[in-house]
Parts: sequence; C-alpha cells; structure tokens
Amino acid sequence: MPYRESAWSQAAAWVEALGAIAAVIGSGWVAARESRAARRREERAEGAIIVKDARTELATRTAALNLAILAATQIHDLHVLLIDKTWRGRVTRVSASHALFATERMLTAFPIQSLTEAAAMVHFCRFPAYLANAAEVYANLEAAVRAAQEADRAAMFDASNEHMGRLDLATHRQLEAFAAALGLDLARLSGLAQAPA
Repeated sequence: MPYRESAWSQAAAWVEALGAIAAVIGSGWVAARESRAARRREERAEGAIIVKDARTELATRTAALNLAILAATQIHDLHVLLIDKTWRGRVTRVSASHALFATERMLTAFPIQSLTEAAAMVHFCRFPAYLANAAEVYANLEAAVRAAQEADRAAMFDASNEHMGRLDLATHRQLEAFAAALGLDLARLSGLAQAPA
C-alpha cells in the first residue's frame, strides 16, 4: 500500500506541478495580452492626438488664409468701387474705411505664432498694413472730395484709383505668396485664382 500511496502522491504532485506551470504560463499569457492591448490603446491614443493636431493646424492655416482673403477681397472691392462712376457720388456719404479697420483689427488679433512657420508669419503680417494703406487712401479721398470743387474731383478719383489699383495687385500677389507658404492651393478657391484687373 505504501507504494501505491506514494505513486498516487507522486501523480498528485505532478498534476499539482503541471497545474502551477499552466497557471504561470496562463497568467503570463494574460499579462502579455493585456500589455499588447494597452500598447495598442496607447498607439491609438497617440494616433488620435496626431490627427487632432493635424486638424487643428489645418484649421489655423485655413483661418489665417480666410482672413487674408477677406482683406484682399475688401481692397479689390474698394478698387472696383473707385472705378465705378456711379459710386463716386457716394464717396462723401458712405465710408468703406470702417469695414477695412474692422478687418484690420481681426488680422492683428489673430494669434500669428500659431502659424509656426516664419515665412507664413511674415506674409500674414503684411495684410494689416495693406488694409491700413487702403483705408488711408480712401479716407484721404473722402476728405479731399469734400473740400474740392466739382471740376477737380475727377482727377482726385483717378489718382486714388491708380494708387488703389497698385495696392490691389500687390495684395493679390501677397495672398498668393501667403497661400504658398501655408501649403494651401489658392487657385482651387473659386474667383481668387485670377489677378485683379
């Protein structure tokens, strides 16, 4: 009997040892699986952060370009208004310079450091100056037209229109350079691919 007990004891010991080994292997497998799952979750989280950062950067660049487009459009529209003979009679009654100042304030309030690239920042900084220049040209024209005789006004409009035309062209060129610095395709935006006349 003792031999039989000893065989059963040995078999039980082997079964216990195999169970312990299986438990260790199983817990190691479970731990490895949890570790892989945690690593995958971290990788997905990092990927989501990268995607979010890329979207935020694109939104920032797009917002900056939209402000620049607004500035260029206002200057272009003002140039077109100065060409329009019917508008000339309204210059002393309707001031377009207030809208230019409002856009200039939006441009100067934009967090330029969010563009991150020096070239884009430099290009963006020029748009408030263009707007200020356009507002000054228009304000000077308003004052001059009020003070001038009717016969002298046509020459004033022609001089202001010539100045505004140069400013319009320079602003459009700056807009193209700014879009290129941002890596955005300005030509795909409708109505903005052509240089002002």
